[in-house]
Amino acid sequence: MNKLQEHVYLTETILRILKQNRIITILDFLQEDAEKLSTLTKLNLPQILEIRQAIFNKHSANLISGSTLFINNITTKKFIPTGINSLDTTLVSGIPVGLITEICGLAGSGKSQLCMQLAINFVKESNNIVLYIDTKGDFSAVRIQKILEAHGLSHKDMAVIMLKIRVVYIWNIEELIRLLENIKKGVLKIENLSMIIVDSLPCLMFQHFGDNNNIGLTFLNRVINYSRYLSKELQIGFIFVNIQTRWIDQDITDPEDTESACSIKDLTYNEKRTRCLGKYWKTIPALVMVLEKLKLETNSCVTIKVLVTHHINPSAVKSCFINVSAQGVI
Repeated sequence: MNKLQEHVYLTETILRILKQNRIITILDFLQEDAEKLSTLTKLNLPQILEIRQAIFNKHSANLISGSTLFINNITTKKFIPTGINSLDTTLVSGIPVGLITEICGLAGSGKSQLCMQLAINFVKESNNIVLYIDTKGDFSAVRIQKILEAHGLSHKDMAVIMLKIRVVYIWNIEELIRLLENIKKGVLKIENLSMIIVDSLPCLMFQHFGDNNNIGLTFLNRVINYSRYLSKELQIGFIFVNIQTRWIDQDITDPEDTESACSIKDLTYNEKRTRCLGKYWKTIPALVMVLEKLKLETNSCVTIKVLVTHHINPSAVKSCFINVSAQGVI
């Protein structure tokens, strides 16, 4: 909480007296009895109330009427269509605006492919801009060019689309925090920004796993707070790519204890898949898409199963199938 600062009535002498009585922060001042403050500071009651009102005016949120909230609710954009029919049907309308979305899956499940296709679709038919934050160094402009060529676009049209995808390379969590902070403060201005994609967040967090001082959790919390603020304030979508880990436990059943004994022991494998970034992160995304690469694979197409869960009802899981080919994700 912020410390008390000098005011017309709060001189250095009065602040020192308050400090001696353990009234140091703004919260301490607001929670203390007004008459006691008047006795300590030798200020009259109206002056104490005037100081409190000045604090409220400076630190309180702006009041918004119910009618304004209602108008904002019916006029603001709530979803951004992905441009992939099966996925939009499962998501109801698309990627939610003002909320955090997670794309998760095992290594090689098609997360980056989906992100690049989403970036293309978001900017293809509009003046929207996508900020693509690459933390792995594997963003492929060549792959995007081949997808656009497969759709028969001219070089001019391809150039226009690719210019709308702004790629930033980030190598540590501190750089990501500074970038989001600069966007919040207006130091970095991106006109018509509609989506921010971070591919991927665990690459930055793995550097701090095992820290005894929980500094990694502090950084993660700051990233989440900035992301939530930007998505709501700028009315944009925010996508984080996460990694899914796979643990396999081996249970051995000894047949000697059973009537039908065998010479070879039976082996049972239990597979458990977990989203990275810990328990704290699990409740952060409003929408989670888990990708699972199927074995039904041909030379020209890969089928991926997408499991979709919403934070409102995490037990209800919807699914759809998308195909990855030379023409992109369809």
